[in-house]
Amino acid sequence: MADSKLIQESSLPRVRWYKKGRRFKLPKLRLRNKIHLVPHLFTLGNAFFGFCSIIFAAHDHLVAAGYLILLGALMDALDGRVARFLGQASDFGMQLDSLCDAISFCCAPALLIYFWQLKKIGFFGLVICSIFLLAGLLRLARFNLSHVQQSHTFIGLPSTIAGCFLATMLINSQYIVFSAFLSTVLGALVLSLSVLMISKVPFPAFKKVTRNVYALGALSLLAFTIIMGFTKVLLAIFVAYFAYAFTFALITKR
Repeated sequence: MADSKLIQESSLPRVRWYKKGRRFKLPKLRLRNKIHLVPHLFTLGNAFFGFCSIIFAAHDHLVAAGYLILLGALMDALDGRVARFLGQASDFGMQLDSLCDAISFCCAPALLIYFWQLKKIGFFGLVICSIFLLAGLLRLARFNLSHVQQSHTFIGLPSTIAGCFLATMLINSQYIVFSAFLSTVLGALVLSLSVLMISKVPFPAFKKVTRNVYALGALSLLAFTIIMGFTKVLLAIFVAYFAYAFTFALITKR
C-alpha cells in the first residue's frame, strides 16, 4: 500500500526509514557521540590541501600549489585548538596529524621546489629535495616520541615552518628570473632547512604566550598586511622567526 510504513533494518548500525507520503524522514543523529570527529576533519583537511598542492605543482600551477600548502597549515593550526576546545585531544589525533603533516609539509614542498627551480640542476636537485622529504619525516617521527619534552621549545625546526617558508618564498619570487647560481643558492637553502629539521637546535614554540601578546601581534599583523600584502608579511614573519630562534639558541648556550 502507498500509505504503509516501510521499515528497513540493519544490524550494525540499526537504521529505520519511515515513509510519510513522498518524503522519507531520517532519525535524528546523536551529535554528541560524533563530536570527536570534528578535529579529525580539520586534520584530514590538512592532508587534502597538501595532496591538492602536489597535483597543482605537477601541472605547473606553482603559485596555486604554494597557497594550498598555506591552507594546509591553517587546517593544521586549527585542529589542535579545536580538539582542546572540545576536550577531544587524543593520541590517535596526534598520530593522524603527523601523517597529514608528512603530506603537506614534507612531500608537497619538496615537489614544489623541485618543479619550480631545482629540476634545473638535474640529479642534484632531485637529491636535495629527497633529503628535505626524508629530514621532515625524521623530524615528525622524533616529535611523536618526545612531544612532552617540546612543550616550551621545539627540538629542531618544525616541518610546518620549513614547508610554509619555501611555499611563501615561491609566492613572493614569481617575478624573479632565476639563474643557475640562484638555483644553486636555493638548493643550499633547502639543504640548510633539512639539517635544521633534524638538528637539536631549540626553536621557540610560543605556547605560553599570554592573550594580550597574541592580541597585539594580531593587530600588528593586520596593519602590516593591509599595507604590504599578506604573502610579503608572512615571508617577513618567517625570516623574523628564524632570526629570533638563532638568537635564542645562542643565548641559551651561553
